[in-house]
Amino acid sequence: MKRMTALLLTLLMAFLTACGGTPAQNNPPDESNPPISTPADDDAAAADKKSEPTDRETSNILVAYFSHTGNTEVIASMIAEQTGGDLFHVETTTVYPEEYNDLIAQARQEQDDDARPELASSVADMDAYDTVFIGYPNWWGTMPMTMFTFLESYDFSGKTVVPFCTHKGSALGSSDSDIAELIPDAELLDGLAVRGQTAQNRQDEAREAVADWLREGGFIE
Repeated sequence: MKRMTALLLTLLMAFLTACGGTPAQNNPPDESNPPISTPADDDAAAADKKSEPTDRETSNILVAYFSHTGNTEVIASMIAEQTGGDLFHVETTTVYPEEYNDLIAQARQEQDDDARPELASSVADMDAYDTVFIGYPNWWGTMPMTMFTFLESYDFSGKTVVPFCTHKGSALGSSDSDIAELIPDAELLDGLAVRGQTAQNRQDEAREAVADWLREGGFIE
């Protein structure tokens, strides 16, 4: 009787093993069906994807600009907003005239004298910035002499410099070549020229132009 019982138990165990009755944790994983990701996994993957850099490093950006009527300031603010850069308003100790004829006469005289107007403030830590956007109005075919002072006040070696200006029809004029001569050890990228009337009265159009330009330069996606 005992032998019959033992035989029946042996047959029963053999049957269960053939039907897959061994513990599940001992079975090898089916690699043809990868595990389903959890919401936490999806969030982590999304965060990793979001943190991927653009073509250019977009941290440590300074947007330095000189603006007399406010047009250049509008464009500078758009650049800072879209890149996350810091704004710095270049100002002189002597205020430029508000009256147009007096202004252009002073601007011409400064060019003729190769003047270097004194600046009212300075960038606290220029070394902290890898990329510097340089903004200004086009006065007499180039940037105001104030910006000559600004560029000569710092070491731009190894930095990326990106010019932009507002104008009445002369675009960048000779300002980009003047910048290249003043800071030859910087990497100078293609600049942006926006008409003053566009910056003042058609800001949606100006913002789109800024975005396209920044995208082409690899600063935004």
